[in-house]
Amino acid sequence: MYRPVQQQGTSVKTVFFSDNNFNTLQTVLIQDFQERNNISLSDQQQDRLSKTLHHYINQVYQVQGDKPVQTLNKEVLTASAKDFSQYLQRKELTKNTSSVKTVMNDNLFQETSQRFEQLSQERNEVKALPPPPPDFRIDFKEDGPPAADLFERAKKQREMEALRSAQQNAEMLKADAGVQSRVAADSMFRTQQDTQNRNSELALVQRQQNITRPTPPQDLSLTVMPDRRELLLAPIGSFDTMTSSPPPRELGQANSNPTIVNPRLASPTKNDLPQNYVQREDNLVSYRETENNLFIYSADRDWLRNNKENRYSFTVNFDPAANGQGFNPTLSAQQKFKNIVRIELVKCIMAGEGLDVSIRKTTNGATAYTTTTDYQDNILNLPYITVRVAELENNNYGTDNFLDRSFGVLQYDAQWLSDTTYQAACTRGFLAMIPKFLKCQKDFYPTPLSTLQKMTIDIRRPNGELLSNSPDTYDIAGIIGAQDVAATPGPTYPFSVNPAGSSFNVFNPASPVAQPNPGNFFIITNKYFSRFDVCKGDRIQMSGYTYNDVALNDTTYGGALRDFSNWINRQEGHIVLGIGYTNTNTGMVDEANNSGYANVIIIQTRYQDPTTGSTLISPFGNLTNFSSILNSFGVALQSPRRLINLNRQLNLVFRVITREMDSLPQIRPDNNY
Repeated sequence: MYRPVQQQGTSVKTVFFSDNNFNTLQTVLIQDFQERNNISLSDQQQDRLSKTLHHYINQVYQVQGDKPVQTLNKEVLTASAKDFSQYLQRKELTKNTSSVKTVMNDNLFQETSQRFEQLSQERNEVKALPPPPPDFRIDFKEDGPPAADLFERAKKQREMEALRSAQQNAEMLKADAGVQSRVAADSMFRTQQDTQNRNSELALVQRQQNITRPTPPQDLSLTVMPDRRELLLAPIGSFDTMTSSPPPRELGQANSNPTIVNPRLASPTKNDLPQNYVQREDNLVSYRETENNLFIYSADRDWLRNNKENRYSFTVNFDPAANGQGFNPTLSAQQKFKNIVRIELVKCIMAGEGLDVSIRKTTNGATAYTTTTDYQDNILNLPYITVRVAELENNNYGTDNFLDRSFGVLQYDAQWLSDTTYQAACTRGFLAMIPKFLKCQKDFYPTPLSTLQKMTIDIRRPNGELLSNSPDTYDIAGIIGAQDVAATPGPTYPFSVNPAGSSFNVFNPASPVAQPNPGNFFIITNKYFSRFDVCKGDRIQMSGYTYNDVALNDTTYGGALRDFSNWINRQEGHIVLGIGYTNTNTGMVDEANNSGYANVIIIQTRYQDPTTGSTLISPFGNLTNFSSILNSFGVALQSPRRLINLNRQLNLVFRVITREMDSLPQIRPDNNY
């Protein structure tokens, strides 16, 4: 009986690893192989198929565990069928091949002397034998027929060929009688036309001679009078321009009759027709390259429902059909790039955060220790970082596989920090990383890339590891309103924590002064985070923080809870005032613990409009005691509810060059009417 590797999890995992699902998949595979091969599987083959199915169920769920059961079953059936088919082919090949025949092959096991002699014979060039010398001797033997017989045979053969040729010509003349008549008529027309042209030229020459010099009256009558239409249809420049006219085609009269066409004297203006200006199109199509800037911001992903990606490893989809950017579990761009010629990486802007926490302990007395976690191991401690795009492997080559598969190698270029006095102990602001003096681009030549479906981006260290595995989003366990203590200010906030961990909304009863509308709010996270992941001055954004229907529909406090949820989930986010960690003895400590981790984020409350000069807190729902509301409904929260640190996000800038048809060379300035 099949047993899954892990029995606990979501409903999808329970159904996918159930015995019923395993038996169904096994039955489908067995029936498919039996019908295709027309054989029944043996017990050994069925056992092998069961092990294969068990292996791929675990592998598919480990890689694609977030998908529905139907998709997972389809992947398992595909992988198992392919693996088992290869297994059957190997068995069939082993059965048909004799191992003894393979081992005892004469070509493999042959003596050295025989093998050397065989190779020598194969390498020797085989020279062609010379042709035999010609025999110039006279043959006195008369075995053949006499010369008179040969002559008679040749004569009869020539006569037969002449008779056959005459018969073929007669048949062709009968078949092409019409063609012959047309050829004869054409020859007669050409002869008469040449005679007419010669007579016309002679008459024109005689006329010119009579005009230039007078001659005594003679009888110069022509035998054949010239055709006067040729005077009107003569080419321009040959005679007087006032009595000459261009051919009818040049006048734009395609269906003209040369006997009735008007001369130029009667038609002084030329017909302007479009066909006189239209030029023939070029055989080559002209293109132009368009540069497009692509900006990728890691905070635009669906971080509320997708917690498997972080700022250094995510996927960008292009043209996701009719869905918007908020309907996909990954980043998406609405633009669809076509005919891509080149893709370049311009720069990468990332946070100068501490990547790891270093703990240093020093002795402070006999039994006390002092812990320091101030050292920041950030990107500036690395010589370079590599950007890998799985779909675009660049022309980078190195001494390891990570450089060979990288799209670009980035180095430090610039840095900026918002508040050096407030944030210097926790963050380095932002760093601009660029490919200095390197070509970080992918060319598609000579054929451009038709389209780009997605980009899987990873930011890695020089050794190939991901730059940081720490998350940039955190699940919210609850929000607590702080109480002000007038007499004892200090790092310790006066509220206690339930040791069972079920609720954080139990206030310290020893507080001398309680503020019903708290001035600060404490955001408690489910997991501890590094002191470098959330720092003072960072901006966080929360989403999904709301209460159940019972709490929101409460007649007394429902309006206040809705107002508070809208304020917490506002789009502009909140500024972090500090971090801390919970302690069962002292409530909350306003700093990270000895390991450099914390689970409390402090933000300020909502104040009234400061432009009016007011310094009062703006209550939620017009209630004066909001602390008791949070204490009463703190366990009625919906899920999921998360927050993201916007100061730890990644910005990538790409340049995408596409090829488009250029219509400018096709526009002609003379075709504008």
